[in-house]
Amino acid sequence: MGKVKEQSIETEKDIEIAWPSSDAVRLANAIFHTYKVDEYKDPELEVPLSTVCKLFNRAYNAESVDFIAALLNEVLDEPVAVINKELDRKLIRWKTYDLFELAQPVQMSGGYIKLKINLEYLRITQEFVANPYLEF
Repeated sequence: MGKVKEQSIETEKDIEIAWPSSDAVRLANAIFHTYKVDEYKDPELEVPLSTVCKLFNRAYNAESVDFIAALLNEVLDEPVAVINKELDRKLIRWKTYDLFELAQPVQMSGGYIKLKINLEYLRITQEFVANPYLEF
């Protein structure tokens, strides 16, 4: 009689969650705290790229602008999800909200980051989030 070799078949699922970097969170918080619903009526915001470069102790150059553009994309890749919450007497079963949208691509020649702040995002965080700093 031959010996039967036991084989165990292992399947492995790799789940990668792309959490934003600490620099992306820092940039999101800077934008979040710069814009306050009470102080501004216009949701469009222009942030000088040179100011953002200073936030990260970087020279204002093409490499830094690419770095900032990548951070903005990280922030946009992590919207806040609202699940089974009531707002204005309407139940939100499941919906995601971004802090902002880019009004135009981030480019060295532009000199500014042009954002359109999502006022619903601000309202939701004001209504449901205890911590004033964004956490991912």
